[in-house]
Amino acid sequence: MTAVDTGLEAEYAAIFAFSAATVHLDGDARDRAESLESEHRSRRDQLLDHYSAAGAEAPAPAAGYDVGVIADAAAAQELLTAVELDVTATWRAGVASSDPEERRVCLDMYAASAVSLARWRLAIGQAVADPWPGRAE
Repeated sequence: MTAVDTGLEAEYAAIFAFSAATVHLDGDARDRAESLESEHRSRRDQLLDHYSAAGAEAPAPAAGYDVGVIADAAAAQELLTAVELDVTATWRAGVASSDPEERRVCLDMYAASAVSLARWRLAIGQAVADPWPGRAE
């Protein structure tokens, strides 16, 4: 499994989580969540195009993902924060790839996911500044 495979799987999981959690939100948080889900879908599509251009088969999404119980807006926000952190950490790890093309894809996706993470944190009132988004604390 390549770093890009792992990143694509993280994007699939994010789309699933956003679809499940967004219905529990309202106002600015819901608007931002809908926008971020769209960004994850766009990144997924870019990655599928990458596989197609390389003549490779992309991993398929899982039938489902364990997102736990989403009882309210607070749980939805917590889930989506964890998802954004996970996606960013996955792409950050891929930047260490020894393959230059894979490293470029991972770096581009890392930059985009770090911006998504910052937007989400801003939408729910968390501190946005993070010198190394996706790095374990």
